[in-house]
This record gives sequence, structure tokens and C-alpha cells, in this order.
Amino acid sequence: MELKKVGVSERLKLYSLLQKYLYELSAFYDIPMDENGDFIYKYFETYFSEPARSAYFFVNDGKTVGFCLINDHSFTAKKADNNVAEFTVFPAFRNNGLGEEAMRLLKQERQGSWQLKFSENNRAAAAFWRKIGRKYNGKELALPGGETALSFE
Repeated sequence: MELKKVGVSERLKLYSLLQKYLYELSAFYDIPMDENGDFIYKYFETYFSEPARSAYFFVNDGKTVGFCLINDHSFTAKKADNNVAEFTVFPAFRNNGLGEEAMRLLKQERQGSWQLKFSENNRAAAAFWRKIGRKYNGKELALPGGETALSFE
């Protein structure tokens, strides 16, 4: 498994994969669509223009198996160096440790504190992130709307 930073030349690939991910998330969140039927992700272009934002593909055996978007925002009063804004391993590649390996590689790539949030209604994501939290001695904070913030070093 390797991380591959997404460059501008791969912008359309990431956008396409993001649409599929947002479709999956629409079971848990009310995500608006534009007039073309694409889910709106208003910060997408900033991942190619703001230095505090980065996008990575997860590549395993030459196949893109997922991606993540990272910024430096915080969901709590404590500043985070790295906020996992979006993270997915595609369904066909789940439940075999690739998500955990991706997170390990991200922590290796980007030092500092980490934060993310997840919906308690998304049971699979909640279980995954709690597993990550246990691995990295994470702290949870209940947020409004049935979400949980997870912070770890």
C-alpha cells in the first residue's frame, strides 16, 4: 500500500471518486446536488490551491482503493494539525486492513495532531474510527447532530 498525493492533473479522477463517496454518505447526511446531479462539495477546488489542504489516493497493488482529503480545521476548541475531512476505502477493498494501513501511512507522512468527525448513524465508519482511536489513544467528543469528534496524536 502506498499514498499518492493527488496533483492537479488527477483532479477529475478525484472529483469522480468523490462523487461516488458522497453518494454513499448521502445515506447519513443531506448532501445537496447541483443542476447536473453532482453532489456539491464546495471546498473541492481549495484542495488544489490552499497549502493547508492535501488530497491523497490510496494505492494497493497498482489499484486506487480509496482516498482522503486533509485540511487543518478543527471540530473542537483544540487546534489540529491534520483534519481528516474525507476518508474512504472503496467497498470492494474494505475489511482487510487497508484503511488502518492508509491511516498509518498518513500519520507517517504528516506529523502532528489529528482530528476527524463521524456520524454515529454510520455504524461501519464509527466502528472503524473507534478502532483507529484505540490504536492511537484517541479522545472522543460528542458533537451535535449525532456526530463524534475523534482527536489523536
